Amino acid sequence: MTLPFAPTDDDTTEVLKVPDFRRLWAANGFRYAASEVAGFALPITALLLLQAPPLAMSLIFACSRAGFLTIGLPAGVWIDRWRKKPVLIWADVVYTVAFGSVPVAYFLNVLTVAQLVVVALAVSLAGVFFDVAHSSVLPYVLPRRRVADGNARLQTSETTIQAISPSVAGVLTQSIAAPVLYCFAALFHLTSVLMLCRIHPQGDDTRAESRTEKRFRREITDGVRVLLRQPLLRLLLNQAALNNIGAGVLLAMLPVFLLDEIGISPWMFGLLSTLGALAGLATSLVAPRLRRRFGEIRMTLAFSALAPFAVVAAPVGGIFRSAAVPLVALAEILIGIAIVGRSVSTAGLRARVTPNEYMGRVTAAYSVVVQGATPLGALVGGAIASHWSTSAALWTGAVAMATPLVLLLLSPLRRFRTLPAEWEV
Repeated sequence: MTLPFAPTDDDTTEVLKVPDFRRLWAANGFRYAASEVAGFALPITALLLLQAPPLAMSLIFACSRAGFLTIGLPAGVWIDRWRKKPVLIWADVVYTVAFGSVPVAYFLNVLTVAQLVVVALAVSLAGVFFDVAHSSVLPYVLPRRRVADGNARLQTSETTIQAISPSVAGVLTQSIAAPVLYCFAALFHLTSVLMLCRIHPQGDDTRAESRTEKRFRREITDGVRVLLRQPLLRLLLNQAALNNIGAGVLLAMLPVFLLDEIGISPWMFGLLSTLGALAGLATSLVAPRLRRRFGEIRMTLAFSALAPFAVVAAPVGGIFRSAAVPLVALAEILIGIAIVGRSVSTAGLRARVTPNEYMGRVTAAYSVVVQGATPLGALVGGAIASHWSTSAALWTGAVAMATPLVLLLLSPLRRFRTLPAEWEV
């Protein structure tokens, strides 16, 4: 299906030559840099400055991912009704205020774990609107068949930023307090606002009030129905949800394990994150070529098969603690390869099987389950670590992340090389 207001650039045009996409790409880069800096500063601030226990750490992490669980479905309806550009801008404004409050409280000597919980929740809610609007606006700034290339460009820039940010932030914490890093995050979001003000999505404004008379609940139901009835969307949903339960456990407990139990320094913590990001960056550069040669379905199977081997190295570090750092380094590298490779191999698949008019609601419904699984995993990890040990929580996460491969191997998709043409819209 091609909408009359869809972008008309030639399908062979390099996506970064499309002005609106280039500005969206730059805004996403600043936003992602802010996320990386704030994400690095959070465990340092909570664990080393405020002495937060494992259960509090899991609560902070859960709140930072709770947005889709709380407002994900209605946000999809709202964004399908609204123009996407203002949503992106206002989400960035909320990010700026939330991140900016942390250094202010620190300098006033009133920063608490409770404030970090509130900031994490505010950022998570803003992230719902930003993420759904960002995914929904891509078909309005690029031709549908170039959305995959646009996603690949975004993935490459994100992994590049992820490779640089933790090490830089780790070095900065040697001379400045971790809460001060939030100043940089706020500044990055202000820059993102300036970039977003200059984009003009073609046709986005024509749908701003096209659904205002429909029943709200019916619109939510329509998005969920499209998601559950489309075979590929349903499979990706189940696989990603199970994967993110395990990821939630690992992401919440790894900082506790490394910074508190093993006692590594913040710069080493940043370096470990950089290793994974560098592996992801290298993968993002070669994966598009592999996807075109072997097909996105086969590449999805291959990178999903790598994930179980990737995540086991981290909990093994809990057994052999003298080798914990190199084992976690290996885990970071393999996880970076597996996650980025799978992301690139599946880039654009959802856009190719989802009609534009349902994109916001399908994206929101998908994210409610997928991203909502991450905070649930974090809470499970915190409970297991408090009742048994951090190592037990890491093993739980590894088992959960190994399960999605079974779903892929049992699915009919294993017979295909590329997306069946009859599934596209």
